[in-house]
Amino acid sequence: MSAKTRRWGRGYTLVEMLLVIAIIGVLSSLIASQVIKILDDGNRLKTRALIVELQNGIGSFLTDYGRLPLVDAHDDQEWFTDGSNALVDSMAGLPAETGAVNLNPRGTKFVNFPTAKSDRHGLLNGSRPLKLHDMWGQPLRVILDVNGDRQVPNPDALSTDPAIAHPGGKPASPFLILDMAIYSCGKDGRPHTADDIVSWRTP
Repeated sequence: MSAKTRRWGRGYTLVEMLLVIAIIGVLSSLIASQVIKILDDGNRLKTRALIVELQNGIGSFLTDYGRLPLVDAHDDQEWFTDGSNALVDSMAGLPAETGAVNLNPRGTKFVNFPTAKSDRHGLLNGSRPLKLHDMWGQPLRVILDVNGDRQVPNPDALSTDPAIAHPGGKPASPFLILDMAIYSCGKDGRPHTADDIVSWRTP
C-alpha cells in the first residue's frame, strides 16, 4: 500500500480539519458581507426610486396648479411623509378629508407608489392622511421652495460626514439652487449622516 493510500485511509488529522474549518469560515464571512452589501444597495435603489417618484409628482403638481401641495408651508421647514400633513394624499389624487382644504380639486394622480409590505417601501394601508415609508420603515423628508426664489436649505451643511459637509475642503453651501429637496435617513434612521439617500446628489 502506498503512503498516499495509507494517509487517506487513516482520515484527516486535527490540523487538517481545523484548516478546512478556518477556510470555510473565511469564505462564509466574505459571502455574507457581499450578500448584505447587495441587499443594502437594493434597498437604497428602491428608496431612491420613491424619492424620484415623489419629486416628479410634486414637480407636475406645481406645473398644473402653480402652487405647492401643502398649506402654511415655510422655506426652512421640513415636511414628512408620515401622515402629519396631506402631502401624500394630494399627490395620490385623493379628495380632502372633511373640513380640510382640497389641494388637488381635479383629483389628478401625480404619483404611483407601491403598497408597503410590513410598513416598508411604499404607501401604508390604514387611516388618512396617507403615509409613505422608505425601505427601513421611515418617512421621507421634504423641503420646498415656498417663496419662489428657487433655493432651499441644504441638509448637507448639517451632515456629520466631513466629506459631505465640507466637499473639496470647503463648507457646503447653506442653500441648494433647487425648488425642492427630498431625502431618506437611510439604514441608520438618522438625518444628516453619510448613508442619507438624497434627491440633489448623484448616487
